[in-house]
Amino acid sequence: MVQASNEMSLLLQALTASKEYLNKIVTSIADALIVTNQEGIIKTVNQATQDLLGYSQADLIGQPIAILVADNNFLLQAIQPHTSQEDACKEIEIVCRTSSGAKRLIAFSCSTIQTDGANHQDFIYIGRDITDRDRTQQRLMAQYTIARLLSEAATIAQATTKILPTLCQVLEWDLVELWLAEEDQETDASTPLKVQRCIEAWSKSSLPLQEFIAIAQKTTLAMGIGLPGRVWATGQPQWFTTADAPGALRSPLAAKAGLRAACGFPVQSSGEVLGVITFFSRELKEPAQGLLQTMTVIGSQLEQFIQRKRTEAALSKEQEQTERLLLNVLPKPIAERLKHSQETIAENFADATVLFADLVDFTQIAASLSPIELVNLLNQIFSTFDRLSEHYDLEKIKTIGDAYMVVGGVPKQRPDHAQAIAAMALEMQTELAQFSTINGRNLTMRIGIHSGPVIAGVIGIKKFIYDLWGDTVNIASRMESQGVAGQIQVTASTYARLQDHYAFKPRGCVPIKGKGRMHTYFLLGRKVGVTV
Repeated sequence: MVQASNEMSLLLQALTASKEYLNKIVTSIADALIVTNQEGIIKTVNQATQDLLGYSQADLIGQPIAILVADNNFLLQAIQPHTSQEDACKEIEIVCRTSSGAKRLIAFSCSTIQTDGANHQDFIYIGRDITDRDRTQQRLMAQYTIARLLSEAATIAQATTKILPTLCQVLEWDLVELWLAEEDQETDASTPLKVQRCIEAWSKSSLPLQEFIAIAQKTTLAMGIGLPGRVWATGQPQWFTTADAPGALRSPLAAKAGLRAACGFPVQSSGEVLGVITFFSRELKEPAQGLLQTMTVIGSQLEQFIQRKRTEAALSKEQEQTERLLLNVLPKPIAERLKHSQETIAENFADATVLFADLVDFTQIAASLSPIELVNLLNQIFSTFDRLSEHYDLEKIKTIGDAYMVVGGVPKQRPDHAQAIAAMALEMQTELAQFSTINGRNLTMRIGIHSGPVIAGVIGIKKFIYDLWGDTVNIASRMESQGVAGQIQVTASTYARLQDHYAFKPRGCVPIKGKGRMHTYFLLGRKVGVTV
């Protein structure tokens, strides 16, 4: 018995030493180690597990592994008996929750060990934290995807509608907003203050989150107000949880949506904050230096894109203004040809109608007006004529003093050029009569019209002007200069084109300088019942 007692004592000492040895090994393992029985109840955890997940040993021993792992498939695998050693050693990546509710991605290797008899076994899980590795991959993918989307987008709006969902999904947030700084259009201050407006937002499908977005898109924030305002004011990233977050995250709507964490990142250029990207999550998220670095890179990408698009928009606006100015001087087809060639443009038009109009006794009127009053008077009258020329799709050629010249059928050929010129001439008389009544002036015009072939084009290399040449132009000018105040004098050529639709009064033969005597007519108006 003494010998047996001594042997038992030696065995106990060996067992105790072995247990202490194993405990030291388990404690010293840098990776998380969890041992469960077949029912998934935790029997052993090491210090690395406690440090990684934030639980104490007392919190975990005797608890189901579900307290850490929310994946049912993982639990099923844990309680299923393994049929072979190959089945017993597997690696699976699973999301675990810390004591604070944050997520950690753990790569577990799983194995079994026999315990009380052949029908009982424990499960050993050794887990390596790969959260940072996984997030790094996600962030690199986000940077690559954002760069690709920006390269493909034509506008800021087009880019943001694709970028925000990508950021939300790849970086695993529930809601993302883009705020841009702009001038407050609702203020009457001489120097408008800048505010931030939510120009785009995206969230995972959830009615409370959509309601949260709807409120944000109707809101403007001044510097320092709310999460976007704080980022704008400091120019630095901001990270908040529900307890310490400003503004929107503390609102009842945020509580309804279950938002628990938020962060914001500036999009800035040379120290100026152009906008702010804000993220919101229903899960508690710990500040991550890697995310800050990633968003700094993405913010730089967005800044370059926004600056480039704003520059392009400014250049496009200037180009449009230049284009409008050019089209005020030249017809569009001629302007397009000049932009592609410096050659002289001259075209022959076999049939066109030219109109000249001149204010009667304008020299006397001008003598009674100051220069500014004179220019304003002509501007009002000729602006009205310009609108008429646009209405009838005619080409204004030029004004010379108080004379106005317009042509139909050039450079756009049309068979009804004479009818269009006649309609404009009659309406010019009506508009001038109304202008005289309103302004208390007795203004009248002489109008001359002639139809025939013309040469049209642009000559020279400076101060381009689209002009007409030919006998038709000279005769139309004579019809005006040798006409009668308040009348529209036309040649027989124009009369022949209009007689079926318009009423005329013959004037008879009139001596025309350089042409001898010509039959002319006064245009009176449209014939009753005739539609032109």
